[in-house]
Amino acid sequence: MAIVYHDKLIEHTQWQDHPESPFRVRTLKKKLEKEGLWKDVAPPEMITDDDVLRVHTKKHLDRLKAGGNIPIDPDTMLKDGTCKLAMLSASVAVTAVKMALNGIPTFGMTRPPGHHAGRESMGGFCYLNNVAIAVEKVGVRTAIVDLDAHHCNGTEEIFYGRDDILVIDFHEAGIYTGTGHIEDTGSGKGERYTVNIPIPAGSGNRTYGTAMDEIAIPILKEFRPELIVVSLGVDAHYCDQNSHMLLNTQGYIELCERLIKVSENRKIAFILEGGYHLRATAEVIAGVLAALEGRTIHPEYNEDKGEQSNGKREIKKIKEYISEHWKL
Repeated sequence: MAIVYHDKLIEHTQWQDHPESPFRVRTLKKKLEKEGLWKDVAPPEMITDDDVLRVHTKKHLDRLKAGGNIPIDPDTMLKDGTCKLAMLSASVAVTAVKMALNGIPTFGMTRPPGHHAGRESMGGFCYLNNVAIAVEKVGVRTAIVDLDAHHCNGTEEIFYGRDDILVIDFHEAGIYTGTGHIEDTGSGKGERYTVNIPIPAGSGNRTYGTAMDEIAIPILKEFRPELIVVSLGVDAHYCDQNSHMLLNTQGYIELCERLIKVSENRKIAFILEGGYHLRATAEVIAGVLAALEGRTIHPEYNEDKGEQSNGKREIKKIKEYISEHWKL
């Protein structure tokens, strides 16, 4: 197990009290140190403009470089130093994915996050699509599994026409970005290689576990990726105020353990996306890294909130629809 990180990532800021703050990685680092997991920490190898341009347009990169302290959306500012820090964050993801491809399960401690960034769009705290840049850089048959509460609209757009990159997205139905419908399954030769699993608000461990076991895992086994990259957003945790989901810490850890188990020779990288309750996010990440070492932590935020949704029925409907494309 290894961690990829750079201290300069704490320099990225939006404004005071913004949920995507430097305290996220500071709290996470402190938790990992406490659990004896802050070790084998590697610095990123810096990417180039050419690496970015394999995913994003030149217009997009030029806009990012221009900065200007201007709002991209109500929650996202573009500042003069944003480009350099976004490039650094993407570099963390690239290095983590390279290490994973060499058989070292890896956590990329990225910020700003990236999964909402499209070929020519920014927003939702994202500027460059860290995971997409990393996956494109290594160039192997890859499955991206996104566990963030919000749909990975940027990642979906980038790979929508591809059959060598599978995108499986778990997200809360009906919230930002309003995308990620089950009918959105890819285009052209990419048809069926986008798998959206919109989960109703109020769903918890059991709904998520069913979706993982009955939809995602069978598809991963059929697709047989050389590499799995997990966009690990932790904002579906019941502590997080940016969604309405009821996963607890152990539920998150168990979802990731299932993905570790199905990965080929443990070629798996976890890349940080959202997660805004500082301590809950930190303990989920700590639990996942501990699992990679074959041990456990003792979670603080582990109350079983049950199921306050029609999740079981919705997962059944999603499974029926997706079974037209995959053997479920």
